[in-house]
Amino acid sequence: MVKEKSVKKNKKLSTVNKKKIISKNKNSKVVKVQIDNNQISNNQTNNNKTSDNKTSDNKTNTSYFNNNKKIVSEKDSSKDWLNKKVFVMLFCLFAISQSLGLIIANNLINLGIKSAPITGDLNNPLEAVYLIFMILLMTGFLLILIKYKKQRKLLWVVEGLAIFATITIVFSSFFPENDFLVLLIALVIIVYRYTHKQSVMFRNFVSIIAIAGAGALIGISLGVLVVLLFISLLSIYDFIAVFKTKHMVELGKNVTKQNLAFTVSMPTKEHGFELGNGDLVIPLILASSIIANGFFYNNFLVAILCLIGSLIGLIISIYIVSVKKIPLPALPPQTVLMIIIVGISFLIGL
Repeated sequence: MVKEKSVKKNKKLSTVNKKKIISKNKNSKVVKVQIDNNQISNNQTNNNKTSDNKTSDNKTNTSYFNNNKKIVSEKDSSKDWLNKKVFVMLFCLFAISQSLGLIIANNLINLGIKSAPITGDLNNPLEAVYLIFMILLMTGFLLILIKYKKQRKLLWVVEGLAIFATITIVFSSFFPENDFLVLLIALVIIVYRYTHKQSVMFRNFVSIIAIAGAGALIGISLGVLVVLLFISLLSIYDFIAVFKTKHMVELGKNVTKQNLAFTVSMPTKEHGFELGNGDLVIPLILASSIIANGFFYNNFLVAILCLIGSLIGLIISIYIVSVKKIPLPALPPQTVLMIIIVGISFLIGL
């Protein structure tokens, strides 16, 4: 409103000034022409400036757009590189842990060492229920320790006991008649572990030993059908623990903060992927069970196929996590693929 009024007043004043100039000056036409020419020249210079500004703005926008394209392409390439590096580390961790576990399982089978079933029958379904109960009990105990900060140091005690037990299993399979050497190796590893708590690489080393020892011993001690029931129940629990109660996410965060050997790490410069030991133990349990107690024509081949299916499931999970940026239970896709492989192998008579 105000601006519109001021503009009208200025128009009236300009017309009055023009009349005065015409009455006083006989050469008013020349004056008008000069004024008009000045206005035209001023308008031209202004237009040239605006055009120069537009071109400079266009150049700036073009360079900005090109820079953005470079940044986006760099981000995309780094993302691709990140995924490739994670997948390479995943393959290495999987191959080492599963190969070592199968060697240990074979050694334990030859030595006649296996964990005695609770029910006395390795094909009793109650064995799977018992394992699920023990996992729930241990998880609850760890969550209680995490809740009370003063008691979190006990997590290192729990890790130490688990490491000692699995190291004993692993090296006893290689040196069955030399208990002193096995004990010495276990003590050296534990001492180094607790004097280098922040070492991610040594944490992975300890985790691989734990995975190989636990997976091999549990696997050869259970029948194939019991293991399939166990991993199916565990997959359901894993899904609930990640998406519903989310206590597994909380547990994973605290375990990672303290660099505990309950996960394996796949670090990069931009991100850090953590994979629970259970996601590597479960396929080894099934493969060891098939080799020790399988009913297939070629148990070893079926065991290897199950491991390949499990690796594919892990790759799918890692890829989704890298894209969606959300925690994801890795066990369900692994379990589905392994059950499918076992079923097809049985039907075609492998």
